[in-house]
Amino acid sequence: MSLHTPSLIAAVHDRSARELPPRAFAPRRLILATGAALAASLIGVLAIRALAVSGASNTSRFSPLGPTSVISLTVVAVLLASATCLWLNRTSDRPLATFRSVALAALPISFIPDAAIWLTAHYPQTRAATVLPLMAMHVLVAIVCLVALPRLGQAAAQLEPPDPPRARSH
Repeated sequence: MSLHTPSLIAAVHDRSARELPPRAFAPRRLILATGAALAASLIGVLAIRALAVSGASNTSRFSPLGPTSVISLTVVAVLLASATCLWLNRTSDRPLATFRSVALAALPISFIPDAAIWLTAHYPQTRAATVLPLMAMHVLVAIVCLVALPRLGQAAAQLEPPDPPRARSH
C-alpha cells in the first residue's frame, strides 16, 4: 500500500479538518492557559520554597529545594500537563473530563520520587521539613493546572453560556 494513495490523503485531511470534540481544548487558547498556569505555578512554588528555606535550619545542602531544581521541574510539569491536553484532544471523546482524571491519578504518582528521597535520605538535610514542601509544590502545581488549563484552554465554541433570566410569574 502506497503512502500517497488518494484514500490515505483524504483520511488525513478529514482528520485534520474535523471539529474539536465537545468539551475540548483549543490549541491557541491552551498556549495562553499554559502561560497563566506556568506563571501561577512558579509564583506558588517559589513562595513554598521561600517558606521552607526560611523556616528550616541549614537547608542549603538539600538540592531538591534549590531554585534551579524547583523552577525547572515546575516548567516541565506544566508543559507536560499542557501536552497531555493536546494529546487528549486527539485521543479522547471527552478531553476535559479525561484530563481531570489523568491529572488526579498522576498526582499521587508524582509523590513517589519525594517519598524515595525521604526514605533513602539520599541528600543531606533530608527530613520532613525539606521533603513535605516538595510534596506541597506537587499539589499546588496540580491544582493550578486542573483549574487553569481546562478553564482558560477550553474551546470557545464549547463554553456554555449562562442560562437566560426567567420571567417571574405573578
